Amino acid sequence: MVSFIRRYLDGEHEGVWAELRALGPIPGCVSEDCAEVAAETMHRVRRHTERLGRAYLDLGLLSRGQLVPPPPTPEECARLDELAAEVGGLPYALDACMRIVGPVWFHGDCEALGLWYDDMERIGRQPVLPDPLEIGSIEFMEMSWQGHKDDYLSELADTYDDEEEGLEEEPFRHIFSPDNIAKANFSGGHYTIALPSRVADPILEGAAQHGGTVTLVEYLRHSISWGGLPGWSSTDKAPPEALMALRITPDF
Repeated sequence: MVSFIRRYLDGEHEGVWAELRALGPIPGCVSEDCAEVAAETMHRVRRHTERLGRAYLDLGLLSRGQLVPPPPTPEECARLDELAAEVGGLPYALDACMRIVGPVWFHGDCEALGLWYDDMERIGRQPVLPDPLEIGSIEFMEMSWQGHKDDYLSELADTYDDEEEGLEEEPFRHIFSPDNIAKANFSGGHYTIALPSRVADPILEGAAQHGGTVTLVEYLRHSISWGGLPGWSSTDKAPPEALMALRITPDF
């Protein structure tokens, strides 16, 4: 049988990911193959985020921070290994995304893109919620995990005596990014991924604004296809010309 990674490199991007999702938790015999597909996918995502980051700056984006910082260091990836072991396992796509793509921050004010984050007078006049691509850092995942543990221990202490049965721990929902409302600098929610999980491509909870479900890879593919601002796909309003020039058919 032809390997998943060979088929992926031959162009079967969506088909390979669909088959990997259908497997559920990835069996050991497919683990290495799945990890290669995830890594290749995220190397391509990384190239696209770098391309878009340069384009946004050329278009005059004013941002509070670096749009696409350097990828995580070996030391940071080693911390991710420790975190994954403590959590109980990460989905293959998420693990590769954290290691290879790293943090992304496509927020800011840009007239050409109709994108506003700090200019409060213009935020409310945005014709859509643009949902700029954002990916959190390994450090943020560590903080989120610690907060989850602290909340559980606090609830356990408040609810049960030492002699009583322990409280069942809620799944850890990693905050992948703010949702489209919060990304417009309003009070919103988050896109989350339930952990632990060893599936290939996890559901990104909260990211399907039109019903149904969307996975992490599907969300990244959709975001890149819309130049990093996928919120424009949910309206019949004409996107800015500068954004249309950034649209592509993703190669992952």
